[in-house]
Amino acid sequence: MNTLVLYGTQYGYTAECAAKLNAALSGDVTLVDLSKGTAPELGGFDTVIVGGSIYMGRVQAKVSEFCAAHEAELLQKPLGLFLCCGLPQNLQESMTNSFPEAVRKHAKAVGCFGGELRTARMKPMHKLIAGMMQKAGGKSGIEPPKPNPQAVLDFAAAMNA
Repeated sequence: MNTLVLYGTQYGYTAECAAKLNAALSGDVTLVDLSKGTAPELGGFDTVIVGGSIYMGRVQAKVSEFCAAHEAELLQKPLGLFLCCGLPQNLQESMTNSFPEAVRKHAKAVGCFGGELRTARMKPMHKLIAGMMQKAGGKSGIEPPKPNPQAVLDFAAAMNA
């Protein structure tokens, strides 16, 4: 199996998840960070996996744009979709906001890999917003974002099946 993993990352957590996914998938895997480069032609791959991190309820624009522009090709291959988001309870809403409906329905596997607030890497405005969200979430009993490495392994197992 020849798999292409396309992703977008803001502060590196999604890139780390993509690397873990790479290690857990069968066959040859090519990783492409859409925030730094362009995707190769999809024709050379048996399977495609697309994912990114959620900010303000949406995945990175380059990830959404790629899926919209290549929807017909994605629907011809086994497909996996993943998001790195700190609020797993919002996964369905985030998926709806991030990927075309036909692509979501076609996905063989959908994963939520958790998240991390890497405030040391954030721009000042993002740091301020993250702090406000954490404070508000704490008052509401919402747990802070945390990684979910088991979800990466479960997703890989579903894609390998």
